[in-house]
Amino acid sequence: MKNIACKNCAGTMYIDASGMTAVCPYCGSKYVLDHEDTDYYNGFYRQMARFLGGSSDARERQLHADRLWKNADSAVFTCADGRTIEARHLYNGTFDGGAFFVARKNIIYHFTQENAPQPALFRKSTSYLDYPSADTRQLSQFFPRITSGFALADGTSLLVLSKDTEEYPLSLFGTLGGRHVAWIISRMENLCCVLEYNSLVHPAIDAENLYINPFTHQAALYGGWWRVVKNNTYSPADGHTFTTKENLTGLRNTAARLLGYPNAGAVKVTKDVPKALAAFINSAPESNAYDDFAYWDDMLIKAYGERKFTTFSTDEEQIYGGKA
Repeated sequence: MKNIACKNCAGTMYIDASGMTAVCPYCGSKYVLDHEDTDYYNGFYRQMARFLGGSSDARERQLHADRLWKNADSAVFTCADGRTIEARHLYNGTFDGGAFFVARKNIIYHFTQENAPQPALFRKSTSYLDYPSADTRQLSQFFPRITSGFALADGTSLLVLSKDTEEYPLSLFGTLGGRHVAWIISRMENLCCVLEYNSLVHPAIDAENLYINPFTHQAALYGGWWRVVKNNTYSPADGHTFTTKENLTGLRNTAARLLGYPNAGAVKVTKDVPKALAAFINSAPESNAYDDFAYWDDMLIKAYGERKFTTFSTDEEQIYGGKA
């Protein structure tokens, strides 16, 4: 999938699949896409939307994924020892300090500063992860699994994570319906409980750093771990103290943006968004993730009744709100 660069700061822009506008997460610039871009992105998001109503047949899903990957691009890197690495990717983007590439079984981070500190910070942050019981140990699959790192010939570096072949950046799915968002909130609450247990603050919980398996709605928090800090870490640069409540704020802002709103606090009750769902997203986080999960569990039942996973039938009207 091609990217659009911001004309103001050259950052990779986020695409609003409903309004077909591009927004820069770095400087806030916003552009209306031209006809060529809207045609391209409408086609791409339609393909991603079909995953949400995807077949339970593994073979059919494989064929669908194969068709999607036929349009994959390639990036080639030269290692310090002369080897070359080709990253065939469906999607790529930028972050402060580099670029990332989403391959079929990997996520590749390219840190473009010589001797960049982020790879070491990434490894350090993920090394803190522990799980309070055998029941929660299964949640380890939804956190980063570093497979390798490479020093490149130009002094920059790569860090490679593994992922499931059916996991994609959440940002690729555009604006979602309320039921989809409710399932994703449940998975994010699980992740926030693990962060709480380990006293970790992830200040960049968003649709770019979260990956989703669209057939199970299971969300994984793979990106941005070089920014993770311990609870109550003070930043002298801006006088800010990081607390685990920020994880829950990131959860709410992500949910709001998936529904098409700019942030938590702005979500409206609609035919697709029950009152209890809107109220939860707009609410202030509880004091800790465990209490927040209990609150969410209660609001989920009020919104949709007894918790029971179903495969949602999805069409373009539900995904795009009739604007595709």
